[in-house]
Amino acid sequence: MSSSREKPDPFDPFGIVASMEAWCCLLEAAREIRNVDQEMMMTMLKPKAPGPAPVSVEATAKLRSIVELMRSLNLDPEAIRQREPAAMRALEAACLDCRERSRCARALRAGTAAATYREFCPNGARLDQLKYA
Repeated sequence: MSSSREKPDPFDPFGIVASMEAWCCLLEAAREIRNVDQEMMMTMLKPKAPGPAPVSVEATAKLRSIVELMRSLNLDPEAIRQREPAAMRALEAACLDCRERSRCARALRAGTAAATYREFCPNGARLDQLKYA
């Protein structure tokens, strides 16, 4: 006699829902991997050196927003990181503490972030200083 685990779900006898859930998880993972840019990859792969603790995966995803916003403002995050590392650390710290993450993500997706970032971004003044420097 078969156990209750082997019985098909009466609402999903062919396992389609389970298969779709697994497929959605794979698509989400692929989307996250695709969104990792070269700068972020180099940051994650840097050899461990004395200093600040490594950035978590969650923090890396959050920091992607500031990189995208900077690029939408025609600022080069890599050049700023080399030229003004303290400024880049301040931008990243403010981004990690941001309470408007969903609004930022919507603006970046819609392509309106460059026009509206001053309304919600805690880095607005810093970005303006970099933009007009």
